[in-house]
Amino acid sequence: MSGSLIAGLDIGTSKVCCATAEMDENGNASITGAGQASVEGCLREGVLLDVAGVAAAIEKAVSDAELLCSATIQSVFAGVSGAHVRGFSGTGTVSVGRQDESETREITLDDVRRAEEAARAVGLPPGCRVLETIRRDYSVDGFDRLRKPPVGLRAEQLTASIYTVIADRTAVHNLEAAIDAAGLETAGVFPSAMASGASVLTRDEMEMGVAIADIGAGTTDVAVYRNGFPAHAGVVPLGGDNITHDLQALRIPLEQAESIKTGWAVASAGMVDPNLSRKVPMLGNRSVFTVSHSVVSQVVGQRVEEIFEGVLAELLKAGVELVDLPAGLVITGGSSRLQGLADVAGRVTGLAVQHGVPSGLETSTGMVLTPEFATCIGLIQLARETVEEARNRRGKGLSGLFRRLTGAAGKLR
Repeated sequence: MSGSLIAGLDIGTSKVCCATAEMDENGNASITGAGQASVEGCLREGVLLDVAGVAAAIEKAVSDAELLCSATIQSVFAGVSGAHVRGFSGTGTVSVGRQDESETREITLDDVRRAEEAARAVGLPPGCRVLETIRRDYSVDGFDRLRKPPVGLRAEQLTASIYTVIADRTAVHNLEAAIDAAGLETAGVFPSAMASGASVLTRDEMEMGVAIADIGAGTTDVAVYRNGFPAHAGVVPLGGDNITHDLQALRIPLEQAESIKTGWAVASAGMVDPNLSRKVPMLGNRSVFTVSHSVVSQVVGQRVEEIFEGVLAELLKAGVELVDLPAGLVITGGSSRLQGLADVAGRVTGLAVQHGVPSGLETSTGMVLTPEFATCIGLIQLARETVEEARNRRGKGLSGLFRRLTGAAGKLR
């Protein structure tokens, strides 16, 4: 029997990326296709403003991915970002057995469910939608960090710890409306920050303690992992577009400002060449003027500092100290390519900084092994876990739910 298709869709401020993977019955997945399309002025800080414009970009990106994988994409797993995406921890403690019993009892699945329900019983803000609920660990009579449900152990009390990520319900509905307008179904929605972490980070890094910053055009998604599980997810409402706009304030046209940002300016003062300059058109293209490497790099560096001050604020909001993150900070996303950005990130946050690209899946196209596809590939990896959980609950056969989740591919040839 042929495998089933999983598609990840990352709708960003400047571009839409789509990637596909074939998944076999053993849970193995390999990337088979990828596509991307520009989208301008349709999103602001991760919030969708133009359904028709985004739908057109989705159709283009999906069409390009279909050409590579020779399959029809019917449904997608999408990522959601924006300042409205946030997460919080919850714990729930229950007694095992009756309090009047003289002996401890064995923990049952019902006890585990009760503890998890108690952990979820926190007040959610109105108008929100739960994106992800992660079972982190359990503790039994004060003995903590048990990874699996401690069914069968004898105890008096059981505590479950979970992490819940929520988003604005209307923002998610608009995202789904654009996907529907493109002729696709939404199989699932995940936080973009956690998707990026799934594709870029290693298990060892997550165990030791690590942060990831996915720097896109409009937002920077931040996630923290400790003891193998997400400890925080947040968004900094700044990205590469802010750097471009700062350069435009020097009266540089948009196209030239983008070119200077990506190919000439540097974020780190130590990389500036004080003797370097270039001529650029003035806004309106009626004349040219000379800009120095020092000036444009100072503008870029100041905004990059602000971005990582926001990242540091997210870490502090999560109660994270530098000693909690021995694996440091991993940066990814399209805007992470900026020269000298890692140096500034390390200086502002005080963490060891590394660049990250997607890994962990076989691929037939090198397009996806870039920072721009970190979220997209992570969506496929999170979707694969979702599919595997569904299969485990229903046996090894392909259930109707499994086929719906994977958007079972219809081969073109």
